[in-house]
Amino acid sequence: ILSQQDPRWGFKPIGNTNYLIKDWGCVVTSISMASSYFNCFQNPGWMAKNLTYTKDAKIIWQSIDQKTCFKFEWRFYGLSHNIIREALSNPRKVCLLQVFNRHWVVATRNLFTGYQTADPWTGTSKYYSNSAVSGGTVLKI
Repeated sequence: ILSQQDPRWGFKPIGNTNYLIKDWGCVVTSISMASSYFNCFQNPGWMAKNLTYTKDAKIIWQSIDQKTCFKFEWRFYGLSHNIIREALSNPRKVCLLQVFNRHWVVATRNLFTGYQTADPWTGTSKYYSNSAVSGGTVLKI
């Protein structure tokens, strides 16, 4: 589990913006954790420099296809148990969850009332209830 606040990359800007990984890099760090799962690890600093972002540091999901060994499959909104569970059960997929409409984490395990995640803010495993999930993205190899 990686932390976006790690000094090795925390002070690097996201794309060509003034947003720093340590403050706004949860999706960058989550994508980096996915790259490790897919056996083509690139650290969050590399992701921040090489993927494409909007002027307010939001990821252009399709840039993942051009720069990594894995692909963007789907961006969904709201809680979609079927999509999340299918991704968690498929060894060729990773599911990133958006929680509270503002923070991104990597789903690691389905629990009855929510999901265990790798949380880049704390750099630890963290539980989020179903009611916290506001969307997500599926990545695949």
